[in-house]
Amino acid sequence: MARPTARRHLTEGQRQSIVDSYRRGLLSQREFAAQAGIGVSTLQLWLRKFATPAVNRPATFVEVPNLLAQAPRPASYRLHLEKGIDLEVGSGFRTEELASLLQLLRSL
Repeated sequence: MARPTARRHLTEGQRQSIVDSYRRGLLSQREFAAQAGIGVSTLQLWLRKFATPAVNRPATFVEVPNLLAQAPRPASYRLHLEKGIDLEVGSGFRTEELASLLQLLRSL
């Protein structure tokens, strides 16, 4: 049968120091509590007790990209020609090429 362990009574300052050490570290609550010799539930209780009230914390903002927004499409022109021909031309076209293309379409 396991012998009961003696409880340590820590001062408020010691508890605050343990909480501060946890917050500075990279360990999980379980890992940190084991190293500090306290229970996980005790650490969680102290974290709540020594939590900084939201009104005293400076606001921080994280920029989040809008994944639902569509990328802007370049301007284009749509021409509905006779004989059911639809022609879409993007911006930046060369007028000579468009004129040649229209001539070709008219000959069809």
